[in-house]
Amino acid sequence: MKMNYKLKKIAGDASFREFYRLKKNNKSTIIVLAKKDKYKNLIIYSVVNKILNNNNILSPKLIKNYFKHNMIEITDLGNKSFYDYVKMKINKFQDYKKLIDLIVKLQNIKLKKIYYFEKKKIIFKKYSLKYLHK
Repeated sequence: MKMNYKLKKIAGDASFREFYRLKKNNKSTIIVLAKKDKYKNLIIYSVVNKILNNNNILSPKLIKNYFKHNMIEITDLGNKSFYDYVKMKINKFQDYKKLIDLIVKLQNIKLKKIYYFEKKKIIFKKYSLKYLHK
């Protein structure tokens, strides 16, 4: 059986992660590569996504961990941004209201003291203004 695949770099976020869309046999996933600080940019990223998903907030799910090679494979949520979604709409009020509701939902997540990623223990620091300035 021949496997066809394509790998294309896509826009990332404000981190040291690089994102690639992997298309194989008509299915699409995302490869996340971290050249720096793979603990924060891969493991913490994966744990946060799992916390979001466990709280019914759409976020990529971890498919495969290639941590030793500085990358992970996650689900592909598509290539349409919120801006793409609302730019042609005349009445954007309901969409922005949903964003505010999402922010409130995020703020109400009760974090556990300890999370695990494989055998690694993850403890999130309490966020504060002092931590922000640091």
